[in-house]
Amino acid sequence: MDVGEAEVKSRLLSALGSITKFNRVLLGIKEVPEPPRNLLGVVGPGAILTAMAIGAGELILWPVLVTQHGYGLLWIIPLALIVQYFWVVESCRWTIVTGESWIQGTGRVPGRGVWVVLWLLAMTVSLIWPSWAVSSAVALWTFANIATGKSPIDLVGWGVISYLVCVAALVIPRYVYNGLYLASFISMIVFNVGLIISASVIAINNPASLANALGGLVSFGYVPQGVDMRLLASAIAWAGLGAMGNAFYSLYVRDKGLGMAAYVGRIPGLLGKPTTISQLGFLPDVSGDGVLRLRKWVKLLESEAMLFFFIPSLLSLFLFTYLAGALLRPALLAGQLSPQDLSGIKAVVMQSKFFEAIVGPVGLYIYLIVAIFVLWSTQIGILDAMARTWADTLTVYSNRVKDLGIRRTYMLFLSAFTLVGLSVIVSGAFQYQPVELIKLGAYLGMVQQILSIPVTIVVNHFLIPKELRKVAGVRLVFSGVLLGGMLLYLISFIAGL
Repeated sequence: MDVGEAEVKSRLLSALGSITKFNRVLLGIKEVPEPPRNLLGVVGPGAILTAMAIGAGELILWPVLVTQHGYGLLWIIPLALIVQYFWVVESCRWTIVTGESWIQGTGRVPGRGVWVVLWLLAMTVSLIWPSWAVSSAVALWTFANIATGKSPIDLVGWGVISYLVCVAALVIPRYVYNGLYLASFISMIVFNVGLIISASVIAINNPASLANALGGLVSFGYVPQGVDMRLLASAIAWAGLGAMGNAFYSLYVRDKGLGMAAYVGRIPGLLGKPTTISQLGFLPDVSGDGVLRLRKWVKLLESEAMLFFFIPSLLSLFLFTYLAGALLRPALLAGQLSPQDLSGIKAVVMQSKFFEAIVGPVGLYIYLIVAIFVLWSTQIGILDAMARTWADTLTVYSNRVKDLGIRRTYMLFLSAFTLVGLSVIVSGAFQYQPVELIKLGAYLGMVQQILSIPVTIVVNHFLIPKELRKVAGVRLVFSGVLLGGMLLYLISFIAGL
């Protein structure tokens, strides 16, 4: 073997070794930032996820299922959301400890580039469809038809307007996170208050309906005969946020500068000052009171995810399904709704009956306005998350992309996804079948849910330094719940084939 061959062999072995071992290289050790005194200092990431979650699953998929089959399927909702809560919390541990996103952490696991490419492709394939913009366009179109007799703009036109509003909400604020958080927080409060009032009115007038709904929460194992398994699998995937959406929590934790992410940087909006995001994170200095500070950061994030993601998501999803069973299912059985209504554009607006129960016919207007805003906030979050993830990831792994700057890279990807979304809307292919568009994205996203759970467990149990795992809250019970969730997703996916 000559020198040239030996050098080639050495490089191949080195490259092979680099992708079969954990990459533990970080920039150094920094002091753990002082955590806020209370939960208000970390509020934001969970609220964004909840606002993104109150969309396709809550507004359409689960109400359609309950309208078709009654309350017997409600037991799946808390199980799916418990899995998602644990997944969301686990995804942010690496971020709190190092400042890096969950995707960066998985990029350090043996196989590296394979995992990163897989997440990017899974996210893009499942979320690039403008499902929420199409659904909000239906609500806008319906509102305009009622207000004017006949809308001067057709459904495709409203779809374009809806999508462009979402894009504008992302590029105008000084920091993308600020605009996203404001829209998310307002939509979460407005919609849940409206649902609580409506559900209270129905429950007072029909106590048996509430008892039946609560009974559905404990009807473990019940699956009605003839249920559309693809629809059920999609609803499970979108219970809460689901799919790649849960991984976005760590990106919002990082952009809010929580824990060690305070040293990494954030994405500015179009009007914000240029900034950079570090390609590598930092290890926390756990000498002195560093351990106590890090532990408090972790506890605050666990509480934030519980109070601003899990509980609001569970409440809103239960209220939607309760009202669907109390108001829409009787209408279906009485022939006032047809089975075709549950897959066409009426599936977006049929929940207006929820608000009509409070204030009468004007409730239709109230519902349409709130639904438009909620679907906008979801589409805003999805667009931001896709552009953010691609920009973050390529900035970390490509020096050429890094030289463009994180803001420019973010805007380039946002522009690309905007063009794709507008093309789908203008094609008119899904304007009368928004439910099918939502099912498609959710079902494809379930693949990422299944694969991401074991990788997350590996990151937390083997990549986080051993001396920091206990401080970071890494526990076997969390991993056990996640593995149970992976089994739930796998069964659902196979059943939907």
